Amino acid sequence: MNSHNHFLSLSFILVLVLSSFSQNQIKADSIQKEIEKGILTPREEMEAYYRLSTHTIAPDERLAHAEYLLTLAEKANSHEYRIKAFMHIGIAHRFMSNLERALEYLFKGADEAAGKQQFKNILAEIYAEISTCYTQNGDSENALFYGSKTIKMLRELGKKQPLALSLLNFGYDYYLIGNYDSAMAYYNESEPILENLGFELGVAYIIGNRALVYWKQGDREKAKEDLFKAIEMLKPMGDKYGMADYYNQLGNIYLEENDEEEAIKHTLIGLDMAKSVGLKEQVRDASGLLFQLQHKRGNLEDAIQYQTQYHAYKDSIQNLETTQRLGDLKTEYEVGRKQTEVDLLLEQKRNNRIIMITGGILLVAFICLAIIVYSYFKAKNRLSIQLEKQKDDLEVLNQTKDKFFSIISHDLRGPVNTLNGLVTVSQLYLQEGKGDKVAGMVDKMSESVDRLTKLLDTLLNWALQQRGHFPYVPERLNLNDLMDDVMDMFRDTAISKNIKLKFDSDETHQLLVDRNTASTILRNLVNNAIKFTRFGGFVNVKAEKDAQKKFCKIAVVDNGVGIPEDKLESLFNLDETKSTKGTSGETGLGLGLQLVYEFVQLNNGKLEVKSKPDEGTTFTIYLPLATDLTSGN
Repeated sequence: MNSHNHFLSLSFILVLVLSSFSQNQIKADSIQKEIEKGILTPREEMEAYYRLSTHTIAPDERLAHAEYLLTLAEKANSHEYRIKAFMHIGIAHRFMSNLERALEYLFKGADEAAGKQQFKNILAEIYAEISTCYTQNGDSENALFYGSKTIKMLRELGKKQPLALSLLNFGYDYYLIGNYDSAMAYYNESEPILENLGFELGVAYIIGNRALVYWKQGDREKAKEDLFKAIEMLKPMGDKYGMADYYNQLGNIYLEENDEEEAIKHTLIGLDMAKSVGLKEQVRDASGLLFQLQHKRGNLEDAIQYQTQYHAYKDSIQNLETTQRLGDLKTEYEVGRKQTEVDLLLEQKRNNRIIMITGGILLVAFICLAIIVYSYFKAKNRLSIQLEKQKDDLEVLNQTKDKFFSIISHDLRGPVNTLNGLVTVSQLYLQEGKGDKVAGMVDKMSESVDRLTKLLDTLLNWALQQRGHFPYVPERLNLNDLMDDVMDMFRDTAISKNIKLKFDSDETHQLLVDRNTASTILRNLVNNAIKFTRFGGFVNVKAEKDAQKKFCKIAVVDNGVGIPEDKLESLFNLDETKSTKGTSGETGLGLGLQLVYEFVQLNNGKLEVKSKPDEGTTFTIYLPLATDLTSGN
């Protein structure tokens, strides 16, 4: 039995171990725990099973993980993980020596990945695996064919680690055909790359594979030294694949040296390792070598047992019919790729014809369009319509601007008048020599200035939000907070007229209104009430829920001069602008109540007014409540 066949399996094990970036059972166990948590997204789950298949040592488990990955990829319609699943199913079958099934799935993956730039990395891996299948089957011609394609692609991609591993395997293919110089050249190119990457597993295989070349060149001592060195490097990594094969090679070398005891010792170690992980090729090679050794020693019973085991594993791995089918798979794939290229060329030719026909149609359409000159007049008419619309939009903008200026004037008038009153009182105190009281006035003036500044900031922000109309941005607002701001703003004004200003609420009400327009409503109503209430009067603001508990009913009550009945009917007429002086001669623009009416409607509320001359006025507004809150004191 040719010793050449005894170590044939090393290359295909090496490619699997290295091109998958180290099968590490510890990593596999860690990934399995991550999956069992059940918190992964569909894509994360596919990636986890891909990595699990990569790092799992047992071929049957690897196959199960890869097949489940294919199921997930089909369900998620993921082209990427479908290709990866095909690749790992092929690798698992190759591990179990099902070469025909392995190549079937590898060629499926290659067919789907070919011609797509985003899958070029995966395609290079698949070609490396196909090369290894042919190496395992003793078909060096096809192994070198796909190996050269792999190396060319990896050089273009600049992938150092996969390139180094492919160079290593390419060197082994040259070793198998007796081209030892080329084998050494590829090993020597691969070694420094793996050393720089810190890839100890790859370096161990470089040393082991190179040892086989030393053996074939007659340097058995150097071969044994390096094989033992490679085995010691592989032990901490638990890589039984490489160790089993290298123990078999040591058995071959000791057999050549007629050291039968050492040959049997190391071959039995390799056989036990191979059986523990289900490696048919290593079991076959070890059985064949042990047959020779036992036969040589005259142990015919043991020799027959090992010979029977050798043939059983050999027949299950390789036969002539299988070799022919593996060659046919390559032919089918290459023919399919050529047919795909032909189909692409035909499709491109059809597309060119479609472009030419489309160009002709477009040319005729352009000529027809040039003839229809009257479209120009239609376009001119459309322009006139657009100009008219722009004119209307400008008028709306102008009206909004006027209203906003009236709000600014109305809202600033109260704080400014208060500030003016405080200044006047301070001057009187100074004239009367009451300087100690001026300090109190200064504090009040400072507070009034702060309120005025806050109001200006609010109005400025509001102005910046406008785009030709008053913005309506409803939000949940606390009525008490809104009223606190209003009461602070007009407290000094009320004090200056000796008016009792009070706010009562049966509970804390949460409104669903626009902050700026709601604040304007409340400011205008309170300001008007103070304006038209005589010296020593009162202004009360009361809040409660309506009967249906959908609206907050806010009543602003005063005992001022009241409103004549004839004016009540046109009080909110937006086409009329009236201004009436207050009880202390306060002036205005006459737009306050019109804005109140408009802003109440904007907030989906309603407004009521009751008044009697010389008895007072009650303005009642209904603003929507935030319905998802149960409020209370």
